[in-house]
Amino acid sequence: MANKINKNNILNFPKGISDTESEIEAILFAADEPLDEETIESKISKKKDILKSLKKLQNHYLNRGINLICIAGK
Repeated sequence: MANKINKNNILNFPKGISDTESEIEAILFAADEPLDEETIESKISKKKDILKSLKKLQNHYLNRGINLICIAGK
């Protein structure tokens, strides 16, 4: 995604991940084993669309050497 310059010559950088996605990220990296959606949802502070957040994290890490994948529902 390219940075866009608005009419005031100010760059609009792509937004990072949300607080919920940061929370999910921390849960995933701290887990001893793969987690299913229900387990992740039970550990976050706000009820959000977990699948949507996981897809966003998957795209966030796509070119960073980390592959977030789902195997056997986890």
